[in-house]
Amino acid sequence: MATFDVIVLGGGIIGAALAEELSRRGQRVAVVEQGRVGAEASSAAAGILAAQMDVPRPGPFFELCQAARRMYPAWVAHLERRAGRSVGFHVDGILFLVDTSRGEAAMERQARWQRSRGLRVERWSQAQVRRKEPVVDGRFRCGFFFPAEAQVDNVALMGTLALACRAAGVSLRERTVVRRLLIRAGRVRGVDTDRGALHAPVVVNCLGSWADLGGTFPIRLPVEPARGQILVFQSPKRLIRRVVMSPRAYLVQRRDGRLLVGSTIERVGFQKALTLEGMSGILNGVRSMTSALDRLPFVDAWAGFRPYTPDQQPILGGTRVAGLYVATGHFRHGILLAPVTATVLADLMLQGRSSFPLAPFSPSRFRS
Repeated sequence: MATFDVIVLGGGIIGAALAEELSRRGQRVAVVEQGRVGAEASSAAAGILAAQMDVPRPGPFFELCQAARRMYPAWVAHLERRAGRSVGFHVDGILFLVDTSRGEAAMERQARWQRSRGLRVERWSQAQVRRKEPVVDGRFRCGFFFPAEAQVDNVALMGTLALACRAAGVSLRERTVVRRLLIRAGRVRGVDTDRGALHAPVVVNCLGSWADLGGTFPIRLPVEPARGQILVFQSPKRLIRRVVMSPRAYLVQRRDGRLLVGSTIERVGFQKALTLEGMSGILNGVRSMTSALDRLPFVDAWAGFRPYTPDQQPILGGTRVAGLYVATGHFRHGILLAPVTATVLADLMLQGRSSFPLAPFSPSRFRS
């Protein structure tokens, strides 16, 4: 009989980060992953860490993103020391281009309330954009630059995080499918898998787009997959100096020259496919920003699922079943929110309270 202190369901970045955190706090942890650790959304992302640009209004979610950004440099340094390899974390900023008066007004409002909280947002004229990012030769009204935003090579990050989990003593149970939760007298006791039962007094659902366990999870978790498609081109290094985005597309360049171009948001169920409609939409969006891709060699493409919730905010906290917790539904912010999610969930599970107020993200908010 395999017995642990905590069983984490799902080996994406949220589950792996939480497992590593708990193990460092003295817990015996098992991660149950139906495929390979980090092989789904965590590796399909572009690694944009947008704690400001992609948060249009103040509130608890914005504060959660700010907490994550503050934690990121130390978290990355810890993982790199553990694993002895880099994860490609860079604070280069994000340049967001707007091409309509309505879009410009919306970004001006966003810039004002963020500046009022002491955060930097710069408005760049067309001439400033073209001088600082010469590759941008499309039509736009102006740009808004968020200098504190960052990026990470999420594939490298997941590899490093998996190594750190093993170094911390986490049992990574890959290619293992959860059949059902083991619950008795209102308390979780473990899980039944296709490779036998695992027992623990605490179980955490970090299953992302698969969080409802085929409809068998004991509370409602309205999480669905939102497909995203990404294309990759090989480019001269430093073709762009920072992440460049618009309402229709984005460009992210790795240090080896690869240029990631994305992305779509498609609520089509579990259909992991590249489509002509999706790819052409991305390319048209990019072409409106720059003509630089016209002659670049295409090298790769993929699709992945991001866990989408009705309010586009994560589900974090305990449930009415004693010992059963949830950390899922991070949608486009899973890579960014991994360290803060791991910290606050570990606090809640081990101390009975969290250093960050989790009531706005409670699983109970979806009760009908």
